[in-house]
Amino acid sequence: MSWLDIDIHDPTRILRMATEPLLSPGPLGSFDDSGAIGCWIVEHGGIERLYYQGWTLGITVGFYAAIGAAERPAGRPDLPFERVSPGPIIDRCMQEPLFVADPAVLIEGQRFRMWYQSGRKWTLQDGNALPSYDIHYAESTDGIRWTIEGTSALTFEHPGEVAIARFCPLREADGSYKAWYSYRGNDWGYRIGYATSRDGLVWTRRDELAGIHNDPESWEGTMVCYPFVFDTEIGRLMLYNGGRYGDAGLGMAILEQD
Repeated sequence: MSWLDIDIHDPTRILRMATEPLLSPGPLGSFDDSGAIGCWIVEHGGIERLYYQGWTLGITVGFYAAIGAAERPAGRPDLPFERVSPGPIIDRCMQEPLFVADPAVLIEGQRFRMWYQSGRKWTLQDGNALPSYDIHYAESTDGIRWTIEGTSALTFEHPGEVAIARFCPLREADGSYKAWYSYRGNDWGYRIGYATSRDGLVWTRRDELAGIHNDPESWEGTMVCYPFVFDTEIGRLMLYNGGRYGDAGLGMAILEQD
């Protein structure tokens, strides 16, 4: 996992890039020995905590995924993260039998709230095992030990839809919630969707209002995916990927106000 600094007023201008990884894959046999993907950072009690997705390669299926956590002192962006434990904080269990991945975490008072990717099923298509996943919800009092009940937060609505990923929730000043995410089918590429909620538990999908669509004639090609939405001095911005699962690069969009 790495990082770069960009000029928010001129996103094509790179100010700095990492020379060392922030987090590397774990040791052989661990839950993240095939990859460690940074997903979300929160600051709490003078500590920055990274929630990340660990990968191991499978045999009957392509991969297994679990959720890990790593920490560093707040305000030290050049320091690498150190794992809080050699094992995952959330893994396959009775309530989540296939895989868990891609966490997003908000801290509200004494409560940590997580929305994460939950494996639904694997299916064989032309001899290949294809995953299906949507979004589930969990809570914690310390951000490390989570109560996992398999609670559904956002699931499929479109014909042929098989996957929802990179759920990015925001809590607004009035206490309501908005979220952006990726969704796709096996026969069509990722698009960016949008949902609203009064409590963060029950979500209404409003994908037609996501505000961003891919341009097949542009650098984005067949997909726009993996959004991250955040507020800045110049407005609400979205980082996202274009191309096949992001292989075309990183883009930035700004919310246009009416």
